[in-house]
Amino acid sequence: MASDSLRIGRIWGISISLHWTFILLLLFVLLFYPINIFAIFLLLFVCVFIHETAHAYTALRNKIKVKDILLTPLGGATSLDDNNIDYKREFNVAVTGPLMSIFLGGVFGVLAAISPPGAIVFVLQEMFVLNIALGVLNILPAFPLDGGRVFRSYLQRKRNQFDATMLTAKLSKYVAGLTMLASVVYLYYENFSIDVKALDFIIFAFVAIILYGGAEAERQNALLRRDTAGLTIAKAITKQFITVSPKTSLKALYKAVEDSGMSTVLTKVDNRFMLLDIFRRQPVPRSAGDLAMEMPVMKPNTPIIDAVQKLEGVGRGIAIVVSRGRPVGVITLQHINALISLHLLEKRSGNHPLTDRPAA
Repeated sequence: MASDSLRIGRIWGISISLHWTFILLLLFVLLFYPINIFAIFLLLFVCVFIHETAHAYTALRNKIKVKDILLTPLGGATSLDDNNIDYKREFNVAVTGPLMSIFLGGVFGVLAAISPPGAIVFVLQEMFVLNIALGVLNILPAFPLDGGRVFRSYLQRKRNQFDATMLTAKLSKYVAGLTMLASVVYLYYENFSIDVKALDFIIFAFVAIILYGGAEAERQNALLRRDTAGLTIAKAITKQFITVSPKTSLKALYKAVEDSGMSTVLTKVDNRFMLLDIFRRQPVPRSAGDLAMEMPVMKPNTPIIDAVQKLEGVGRGIAIVVSRGRPVGVITLQHINALISLHLLEKRSGNHPLTDRPAA
């Protein structure tokens, strides 16, 4: 879990977290807005959560690992721990979110139609509009929206993933530009006060920036994957480590580190390989096992870009590499990023020092 989020529970083994800015916004609405507005905000949070759990459930049904669900003021994000999803499964996972939002909108619409007039009807009507808007917005063919992934999976029926991603990213930037243009035209003809127009323009601009940024991030990631194809973490493994038993005393651990001249120490606890945090001070450790800290574990044939994304996703700068049930070394984010940079520089010159593949 990221340090800027609060874990609130688990569902189907998936960690559910709230970004701290969401908590601040919730308190702000509660203190300064009427209770019906707070109710709308709270219900919208529940609907976004259901939207994301629809993604997660479909991913699990399609045998895709789900790492966590993060809820923020800008919506939710479901992190999938699988970077090689085929287009059919990507379509299934992506489309369920918008469909769930539209379904929820329909439920609130029916409830609003059969409820007596009053504050409850106002809340139900707003939830109808917000969920329909959420579903329609997310189906737009633009990254990082669900619709961008739906559109890419559609293109992959006749194109490879790289071409489909690049075309979707290009379309996403056009959608971002059209969003800004539509906002200018809309605000020009609407009879709003200048302060309301300014606020609405900022909101539209923010949405356009998110669309453009998401498109550029996907484009850069696709280029990086193409240019590092065939490059695994096998060449990035650092073998300067020692292993000890979790029952090793601190005195024996000190001697082992001193004699080996290595500061990277691994141990095995409950059939899991862990890294020793030898800089830990509290609580006072009594043996090596008390210093054990769980780290990501990868195989030597893991694609190097997948390794980078996993390390960045879990907020760790180091991972343990295991082959045939035993540790063969560790990799660090700094080291593999350096190798990627050198690989790309060499690729431009026509050489491939880290892979056996010829230059394209």
